[in-house]
Amino acid sequence: MSIMNNPNDIKNDNRGISLIEILIVISIMVILSGVFMLTTTVATDKQVNSCANKIVSSIEQTRSITLGKQSGYIVISQGVGETVKCQMYINGAYPYGTAYSDQVTIGHQGLTVTVNKHSGSAPLAGTSAVVSFSRSNGSVTDSDNVESIVVSNGRRSITITIDKFTGKVSKGPVVIL
Repeated sequence: MSIMNNPNDIKNDNRGISLIEILIVISIMVILSGVFMLTTTVATDKQVNSCANKIVSSIEQTRSITLGKQSGYIVISQGVGETVKCQMYINGAYPYGTAYSDQVTIGHQGLTVTVNKHSGSAPLAGTSAVVSFSRSNGSVTDSDNVESIVVSNGRRSITITIDKFTGKVSKGPVVIL
């Protein structure tokens, strides 16, 4: 005996979907979009934080090398729409020092680095910033008068401050824009 003897015996139930089914689908979509947004936020925060950590590390390394050498400075640059790079120099004032390191990529595309100087602030895109240190006490002696560096991805930013008198570098918290 067959379950379906006659195709006309199939019950036509075309009432549509219930309110419960709609609510379940919407709640699943909300949960998935929340997970996606959280993952995206964490990934972009890591890029900003990683670039800021590398800038701080590079500046501190240049300062400590300068204390044992003749003089030294670091050049942080970013081409328009390109990655953030840095290079350390020793034994000479800018731009005549000897390269101590190769140019190293410290930030991804999509990040904006802004340099705050006594004269104002400007994005680093297409230019470079130079931070020089005194051999005697590690203080900042640069002609650019860099006060702080801001790393941002448009939604999050981190400010790196450089104490002019001591050369101490400090990184602030992530700020949501």
